[in-house]
Amino acid sequence: MVRVATHLDAIAAELAASDGAEAHARLADRTIETLRDIRDAAGPGDWAAAAVPAVRSHPIGALMQDCPLTRHAFARPRGYPGDAGLLDLIYHHPDAGDAVAAAGAAGRAAYAVTAGTAPCAAVRERRRILAAAIDRAAAERPGAAVLAVACGHLREAEISAALRAGRVGRLLATDQDRVSLALVAEQAHKLSPAIATRRLSVRDFIAAKATTEAEIGRFDLVYAAGLYDYLDERIAARLTRKLFGLLRPGGRLLIGNFLTGLREEAYMDAVMDWQLLYRTEAQIRAFAAEISEVDLAGIHYAADSGACVGYLELERA
Repeated sequence: MVRVATHLDAIAAELAASDGAEAHARLADRTIETLRDIRDAAGPGDWAAAAVPAVRSHPIGALMQDCPLTRHAFARPRGYPGDAGLLDLIYHHPDAGDAVAAAGAAGRAAYAVTAGTAPCAAVRERRRILAAAIDRAAAERPGAAVLAVACGHLREAEISAALRAGRVGRLLATDQDRVSLALVAEQAHKLSPAIATRRLSVRDFIAAKATTEAEIGRFDLVYAAGLYDYLDERIAARLTRKLFGLLRPGGRLLIGNFLTGLREEAYMDAVMDWQLLYRTEAQIRAFAAEISEVDLAGIHYAADSGACVGYLELERA
């Protein structure tokens, strides 16, 4: 078994020999890199059973909780990982400003590193990709109907030119989190009268009890960006079929999922307690396994600019 304490003690010694915010920034970067090496050396079994508990009990693990992004992920204030408040910290959204200010100089220095990592950059790019998808749908179909699944705070709406210009006829924002939906409803008054909210979970969509065409209509664009990172393969395929069925002819379903091989995966797991289901391109393409080829007018896959998130776009015939 890899001696976790030995590696982290070395980082602690470096921190003790330094001072100021710059030292905490180096601490964050060194911790991310060291944990990746530890996980690679330990293997899956020893990593989960011994290494992760050792990291969390080490003083370095506690020091990294000064970072507001790390602390929010670990605390899970809404009871589940990857909530909309965490995304606001990644977006550097003004609504997260108080949490960042309260972190102190050391915490903010660490946050500059963690929020600057490739996965966080990918989340910010994902927001732009979603906004662009809304704009494209509205350009191709004026008055387009859009469905956002697991919408969080719907921050992509804030940067959608089409939504602000009134070219979107309807945007139904759905989530299981009442707090997120309340914020979206409040912001809708400022952004667009096209935005409406509805509390729906993955189970609701799969069961189709409250998500039939008669209940919520059909859409030109349906998207689910961060949701699939938490769904097993069976549920992911079933949900994809259900969401695809809500499309109008020629409509598109857009799904994102984090890819395997991220440098920061070990840090997210051990220090942030933020576990995702990382997938390959083939596994992401398999989301469409339950959809008949007869109904598919097109299928397109692309990774983002940093090769962190893979996107699957399905077009209905």
